[in-house]
Amino acid sequence: MAKKVTAVTSMPNVSCPACQGMGAVSMTAHFPSGDQEWEAPCWECYGNTVALSLPKPRSTDNA
Repeated sequence: MAKKVTAVTSMPNVSCPACQGMGAVSMTAHFPSGDQEWEAPCWECYGNTVALSLPKPRSTDNA
């Protein structure tokens, strides 16, 4: 699975309490078919310039 790269126009805040200056936060989505983890740009650093794309649950074959 390919990673989506998000371009940002500014540097992260070094004193950010959410990401500790890394510019990204680790997130987890809980689905019945299993959890999915991904990294998202930090909203505390970049604000409304971030376009968050949520993962979709894995499909299961009920046949």
